[in-house]
Amino acid sequence: MPDTRPRIIAHFAVKPEHSADFMKAIQETLIAPALKEPGCIQYDLWQDAADPTRFAMVEVWESDEALETHLALPSLQKAVGGLMPMAAERPKVQRFRALVGGA
Repeated sequence: MPDTRPRIIAHFAVKPEHSADFMKAIQETLIAPALKEPGCIQYDLWQDAADPTRFAMVEVWESDEALETHLALPSLQKAVGGLMPMAAERPKVQRFRALVGGA
């Protein structure tokens, strides 16, 4: 039976001069707080091996309700707004569900 926990993959492209600042800011304003939220199972930042200005945030949430609570937090909106000046393009955020497996 597939794992029905919601997953988010958010793709970010940042201006080259902001890569280090972006990684620090995302750790402090998104990852650390999210990992303390009820229902957060995973909240990781990945950097593209071929292009160090591209990142992916990979999230796993216990339930749709936990994810919706997270998305509604004013602190999340503030954190994302603070990252936008570093962006080279608009982030792409997608919600996924496992079809097979899903550990």
